[in-house]
Amino acid sequence: MPRPKRQRPAWLPTWIPFKDGRYLGLARQTILAWTSAFLAVSFFALTVLYAAGRSKISQLEFVRYSRSNTILILRILSEAAALFLASTIHATFDVVQWVLISHPDGMRLPDFLALQSSTGPLGLILLASGHGLPPEQWPLKPRMLSLIRLLAELTVPVVGVLVMSVVNVRTLYVPEPETIRPFAIGMEPFNSTVASQLGVIQDLLFNIDYVTFLTNPLHAVNLAPELEEVSGCIKGMGITRKNSCVRRILVAQELQNVYAGLPLSSTGGRTAILSQHQQVYHLEYRDNINVTSSPPTCRFFLAGPTEYRLCVTDAEDGWLHASAVTCPADLVQRGGCRESTHWQSDPGFSTALKPSFFQATISYDRISGAILSHEIESEPVPANVTASAVWSALPLLLNTTDPNRGNRSSANPILGHATHFFGRLVAAQFYRMSKVMTVQDEARLKGVNALQCLLAITLFFCQNGVLSNAVLAGNTTATLNRSDNYRTGAFERVDPKGATVALAETQYKIHVGRGTLIAYMVVSGVTLLICLSALLVGSLLELIRFDAEPTLFPSLDFFTQVRVEHSNGKVVTAHERTEMAWIYNGKELFKSISGLRVKRRKRKMRGNEELELRSAGEG
Repeated sequence: MPRPKRQRPAWLPTWIPFKDGRYLGLARQTILAWTSAFLAVSFFALTVLYAAGRSKISQLEFVRYSRSNTILILRILSEAAALFLASTIHATFDVVQWVLISHPDGMRLPDFLALQSSTGPLGLILLASGHGLPPEQWPLKPRMLSLIRLLAELTVPVVGVLVMSVVNVRTLYVPEPETIRPFAIGMEPFNSTVASQLGVIQDLLFNIDYVTFLTNPLHAVNLAPELEEVSGCIKGMGITRKNSCVRRILVAQELQNVYAGLPLSSTGGRTAILSQHQQVYHLEYRDNINVTSSPPTCRFFLAGPTEYRLCVTDAEDGWLHASAVTCPADLVQRGGCRESTHWQSDPGFSTALKPSFFQATISYDRISGAILSHEIESEPVPANVTASAVWSALPLLLNTTDPNRGNRSSANPILGHATHFFGRLVAAQFYRMSKVMTVQDEARLKGVNALQCLLAITLFFCQNGVLSNAVLAGNTTATLNRSDNYRTGAFERVDPKGATVALAETQYKIHVGRGTLIAYMVVSGVTLLICLSALLVGSLLELIRFDAEPTLFPSLDFFTQVRVEHSNGKVVTAHERTEMAWIYNGKELFKSISGLRVKRRKRKMRGNEELELRSAGEG
C-alpha cells in the first residue's frame, strides 16, 4: 500500500534538513546511532583524561578532598562510556543490517539472524558453530558475523574491567602559600668531630631502639621494597652468607627540626607538613661482602666479659666496607675471649655502604611526626665519606668506658658525665646474637641489621646540621662550638638550595596503571573507530538509496518492512513458516533456513495532492 509523505514537524528548526520523515536525510535509528557514538566518544575521552590525571574534574573540591569520590567519578565516567559504547555497537549492527537488507538481492537469513539484535549470546554461539554442519551446508559468512558480534558484545565488560583493574588513589600534599617558610637544615656533610661534642647527650639520643633506625618512619623510608622479596633475601639482607642483597634507604630530617620554623598560630587544623627541596641521605647497602679492598682499621670493644671487633675500610667508587665479629657465647661464659683468638677469623657480619645526597620533597604527619610520602627531585650526589672519618667517630659513640670521668671540664654542667651506656648495650646485644646463632644461623640477620644501623646513626648524628649548629643566641656555654649560627640560632639559617617548609592540605588524585590505561584506550578506541567507520558507510549508502527506514523496534521492522523468500524469489508462505516452527532438530532447522533470503518490502510514495484529492472525493 502506498504511504503518505510525512510533513515537517512544526517544532523542528528550519536550518535542520528534513525530508519525508528523515532528519538530515537519515532515518531516526541512524540519527540515534550517531548520537550514541558521539556520547560514547565524549565519555571515553573524559574517562581517559580523568584516569591520566589531566582533567579539570579532578580539581573540583567534591573530588580532590575525598578519597572515595575520587574513585566514584572514575566509575561513573567509565560506566557511562561503557553504556554508550554498548548502545553504539548495538545501533551499528542495526545500520549494517538495514544496509544489507536494502540491497536489491537482500541478505541471507542466517546472516540476518547473526546481525539481529534479538539474537542472544547462546544463539550467536550456535550460529558460529553451525550446529556441526559442514561449510557447504552452513556458509562461512554467518559464522564470522556471529563471532564479530560476540566479540563486540564482550568488549563492553572487558573495557569496564580494564579501566578499574589497577586503580590507586594518590595522596597529595599541597603547601599553603601563606605558611611557606625557608627551611634551615636538612642532611648535611659528615663531620666526625660532632661525636666528641655529644658527651652526655649520647645517653639521651641512643638506646636499644637503634636497631630500628633504618625502619623508623620518623626519618627513614625504604626506597626499594621490591628488593625485600628477592629470593634468598629478607628485608634487603641475605638469609645465608651466600646471598648478597641490596637495601636502599632514604634518611631525612625529623619533624621536630622541620617544624621548628613554622608559626604555631597558622596551623589551621592541617595535619600535614611539607618540606620541599630538602637535602636527604640515600644509603645503599650490600651485605655479605669480602672486606679485602685494603687493610681495614679495626678496634676491639669490651664490656665486662663480652668482646667484639669492628672494622671499617674504604672501597672503590665511594663504597665503605664494614664488618663486625663477636666473641661466641660459650667463650664469653668461660671468660676466654681475650685468651682465645680463633673467633676473630670468623667472617661475622659484613656490609658495604655507599652514602649519597639528593634533593627530595618530604611530607610529615604533624601529629605523629611520621613521614607520609616522599618525592625524589634530583640525581644522587656522592657524600664522599671516608673510612678514616667514620672511624674517628665510631669509637666515641661505641665507647664502653669513660677515661675522663675525673676531668670536670669534660662534664656537662647540668647532666654531668656521659655514662657510655649505649656502647655496653651494643656489646651485650652482639653477645645475645651470638648465643642465638648457635641454634639458628639465620639470626645473623640481626647482626647485619645492627651493623648497618650503627653506620647510619653515625652519619645521621655526626653532621653539620642541627647538633653542630643549634646554638641559641646568648648562650655562653664554653663547651659548645662557636659557629656562624652561634648568634642567630641554627633555625634562622636560609638553605642555599631554596628549601622550604609549609603547612599542607591533603588532596587526593586518581592513579590508573599505565599498562591497563593503554589497553583500555586501545580496545575502546579500536571498537569506536570500527563503529564510526561502519556508521559513516551505512549513512552514505542510506543517503544515496533513500530507502532504509528502521524504527526503534526491530521486531516491528521485521514484521512490517521485510519479507523472507526462497532462493527462487518465492515468498515463504504461512504454512511453510508453521512447519518450520515444528522442527526440533537443530541441524534440520539450520538446513531449512540456510537457503532463505531476507529482502526489504518496497512501498510507493504518493504526494500530498493525491491525498487531498482522495480525501475530498471521500468527503
